[in-house]
Amino acid sequence: MNSITDIHIPVIDFFDLTPLPLTASIATIGNFDGVHLGHQAIIAQMVEEGRSQGKPVVAVTLYPNPFDFFNSQSKGFYLTSPEEKEIQLLSLGVDQVITFAFNQDLANLSASDFLKGLKEKIDLSLLVIGRDYALGKNREGTLPVIQAIGKELSFQVEMIQSVKFCKQEISSTSIRQRLDEGDVADAARMLGRAYTISGVVVHGSDRGSRIGLPTANLLHWPKKKLPAVGVYATRVDSPKGPLLGITNIGFRPTFEQQESPNIETYILDFDDNIYGEKLTLHFIQKIRDERKFEGVESLLDQIEHDKTTARRIFEND
Repeated sequence: MNSITDIHIPVIDFFDLTPLPLTASIATIGNFDGVHLGHQAIIAQMVEEGRSQGKPVVAVTLYPNPFDFFNSQSKGFYLTSPEEKEIQLLSLGVDQVITFAFNQDLANLSASDFLKGLKEKIDLSLLVIGRDYALGKNREGTLPVIQAIGKELSFQVEMIQSVKFCKQEISSTSIRQRLDEGDVADAARMLGRAYTISGVVVHGSDRGSRIGLPTANLLHWPKKKLPAVGVYATRVDSPKGPLLGITNIGFRPTFEQQESPNIETYILDFDDNIYGEKLTLHFIQKIRDERKFEGVESLLDQIEHDKTTARRIFEND
């Protein structure tokens, strides 16, 4: 199965960006992976100030994520693709999203040189950041350092307190941990929305159709973080409208043992042909772990139980 690898937004080299036609912009800088409730608090503060002062609001982000860049992650890591991230940020009221290519040249840049460049490129007047944010080579640009640079370059710095869930600071890392546990419900509470995976429906083994259980096999961006292996109740956005589904993330151990997990969704009360169509899965709750069944009949019996469980989850969602 091939992989979706295209990034559908411009990723700009920091050193190539010419000054933009912006005046006294309010900006924030970060990875913003997931655009979770903590990120949303920063954006909300910026948008409020931008609207009241008539200033443009700019979100500056990076791709790839520095952790991904330095650790050469080959498996799924990102909560949002660059395109998904931009859509989320713009939906929150940001006027412009700038995605810089994170490379060794940018990694070697000092906090002072980076902020000087940003001041020139977007006419920075106010920088809004989270409490623990740091930038520049070796993360030297901590809050006090950034504040000192701001005084030198004539821009203000505003710090936003972190947002917590169950006494834990909400972060992209904590959301990834929840996904690793299969706890998509808690991940949704920290994101402020259900966790999603999008992809195109492609032909698989078609074994499901042959046993009366047709599933939509999803070709997704390979860098996207997958929830833990298991079976989930999922809401499905499709060209046919909103649908309900049961999604298995796993290795199909009843029939074969794959090297990497597959995403396949059985859509309730639906039998249209959707090959080649784009679907977005919204993960609502985990139903059970994936397991190997003795045969087709025991698998189909379990699926009937899963359908009942899923319908109950949807009714209470």
